Amino acid sequence: MQQDYKRIPIYLHNQVLACLRTHLTQANNILNTHYKEPKVSYKPKGSVAGCAFLTRWEIQLNSIMLNENGEKFINEVVPHELAHLITFQKFGKVKPHGQEWQYVMSEIMKKEPKVTHNFNIKRNEYVYICNCQEHYLSPIRHNKIRKNKTSYQCRKCGTILRLKISI
Repeated sequence: MQQDYKRIPIYLHNQVLACLRTHLTQANNILNTHYKEPKVSYKPKGSVAGCAFLTRWEIQLNSIMLNENGEKFINEVVPHELAHLITFQKFGKVKPHGQEWQYVMSEIMKKEPKVTHNFNIKRNEYVYICNCQEHYLSPIRHNKIRKNKTSYQCRKCGTILRLKISI
């Protein structure tokens, strides 16, 4: 079924499927479509809560965040990722959180079209700063910077990131 299935309690997996089915049925009714249920898989790492694989019709969820945040995670992330799949089917390749996705989130899923999550993450990362915020970089990215192989800049203010502290 999924590679990290044993780490997800069955009651959480069942809640994921129930949420998925509720929103899929809602979307099929409103759009007059017959989209099938996507595959659900789990991955136990990173700061990304979920990911939609558009051409594979699959949703991947962060198993650690799911375990730690339960129902709040499910109600926020499952509709978000399902909206990506439906948007791709209905509109083709568009901006990931563009107006088409926002329409599906608000009018079809009846959810606020939030782009990012606010779940706490256990980080094994390095804290970098720019002129406007903190950034959390993985050990791999940190080592690339340290070895002068690359640099990263903030997408908001455009300044080069610099090390603040290590966790």
